[in-house]
Amino acid sequence: MDKKKLLMPHILSAAHLYVSYAETPVLHDVSLAVHSGEVVCLTGPNGSGKSTLLSLLAGIVPQDLKIISAEQLPAFDGKAVSACSRKQSAQHIAYLLQDEQSAWNYTVRSIVLTGRYAHTVNGIYTAMDRAASEDAMAAAGISGLADRFIFSLSGGESQKVRIARALAQQTDMILFDEPVANLDFGYQTELLAFIVQLAHSAGKGVLVSIHDLNTAARFADRMILLPKNSPCIEGTPRDVLVPDILQNVYGTPFGVFEHPVYHCPQVYIILPQSSLHTV
Repeated sequence: MDKKKLLMPHILSAAHLYVSYAETPVLHDVSLAVHSGEVVCLTGPNGSGKSTLLSLLAGIVPQDLKIISAEQLPAFDGKAVSACSRKQSAQHIAYLLQDEQSAWNYTVRSIVLTGRYAHTVNGIYTAMDRAASEDAMAAAGISGLADRFIFSLSGGESQKVRIARALAQQTDMILFDEPVANLDFGYQTELLAFIVQLAHSAGKGVLVSIHDLNTAARFADRMILLPKNSPCIEGTPRDVLVPDILQNVYGTPFGVFEHPVYHCPQVYIILPQSSLHTV
């Protein structure tokens, strides 16, 4: 990796963003910034607009989506991503969609190589592109899967292939939409630890959406809590995971304690006494 690139800080940001589908508000006064070398976890209730926000930050405007107003549109280093072509934005921002499925049973090597498309001329892959793909597979620990077909892989292995493809893309920012959904606990921990390493060691800015507040608290440098129809709440896990804040967002009372091993806040829902069963 180019050491000069690591020394150059980048920022992916938006300010006071209001968005709706037709007449239905989706994002309300959303402001955020993701910097090089940090992991920001995006969380919030179902329907709060997490996937919509990730799409907009990647420069993809979903069908029927309307941006009502913004002090700053989603921007990379101050330039609106909507002003760039998809190929231009993909040179700086990688976006891993939730539940992406391969339409064809390609080999892992072929799929990872497609991460280089944004850097090609007329869609032609060069020896440099192939070398970058091999390096990405090695970094993701899947070189041994290179000649396997994607349909033969487990869910965790498939996620690693997608991450390798994003690494081959050699972007400054990576956006993950629920990358550990439906994976067992071991794979979740392994993949999220690798994502943290990408940010901290490789200098990439990472924004990852995660439903599980406790998992987010373990791996995030900062968190963004996205309520429905209210301004987002941003800060360290300790700033965000506060009982009053969580109750306002989720509509149920929460308690918070410190994890005895990871020394980060962990939350639990306070159930009414009538719902508790005794043995």
